[in-house]
Amino acid sequence: MIIVNLIYQFFIVLFREIGNFSLFILETFKWTFRRPFRKKLFVEQMEKIGIETLPVALITSAFIGMIFIVQLYYSLKEFSLESVCPGSLGLSLIRELAPVLAGLVMAGRVGAAITAEIGTMKVTDQIDALSILGVNPIQYLSVPRLVTTALAMLGIVILANFVGLYGGYFVGSFVLNLNPRSFISDALKDLVMKDFFASTLKGFIFGIIIALVGCWKGFNVRGGSKGVGKATMESVVTAMILILGADYVLNLVIW
Repeated sequence: MIIVNLIYQFFIVLFREIGNFSLFILETFKWTFRRPFRKKLFVEQMEKIGIETLPVALITSAFIGMIFIVQLYYSLKEFSLESVCPGSLGLSLIRELAPVLAGLVMAGRVGAAITAEIGTMKVTDQIDALSILGVNPIQYLSVPRLVTTALAMLGIVILANFVGLYGGYFVGSFVLNLNPRSFISDALKDLVMKDFFASTLKGFIFGIIIALVGCWKGFNVRGGSKGVGKATMESVVTAMILILGADYVLNLVIW
């Protein structure tokens, strides 16, 4: 009986959270297209979210390309199929590795930062002060972070695709003695525009997920500074799980 009650309570809390999150999403999208559009806030968030995260995402992508080409090479060498390494790298990186890993990096860095920033404002009553001043907190805090995170992820994924390819090219050509003249062309030959479109679409959607989860957790912080730390951890974990779930659904839909 106790176990049944615990399961019941778990699902009650789960469905309540899903409902509250859904209402928050609707409210955020509603305010996204309403005036005033605070351009200064968008520029500030683009610098924090996009430019400052770019080096970390690109370094991660470069190392992923380097590591993956090594794994491919030694796995395929047993079957004398080293020549297909560049093509396999291109398909895997563009379709899956670059957008997903960039999303996870952004969730860890940007999602945590968004939750901590808004959560601190929540526990210090700054959000209530905005409401008193007649400023909608969702429009002022959530909308700029939503738009800039989605656009930043789109751009980061495009760059991560090519940085990952050139990371694989460097190791493949100068360490594993693969043909440097045809490496990039071999990596791209099996790719079509649909693959690049899908990759950037994934990045855009992952950015939306990261921003919405980060803002939602920040707005619902309770318990002072301890609550901010807990919400930040929950934000990162939730965003990562939703990114992987969204990636699975997108793969089913696109391919």
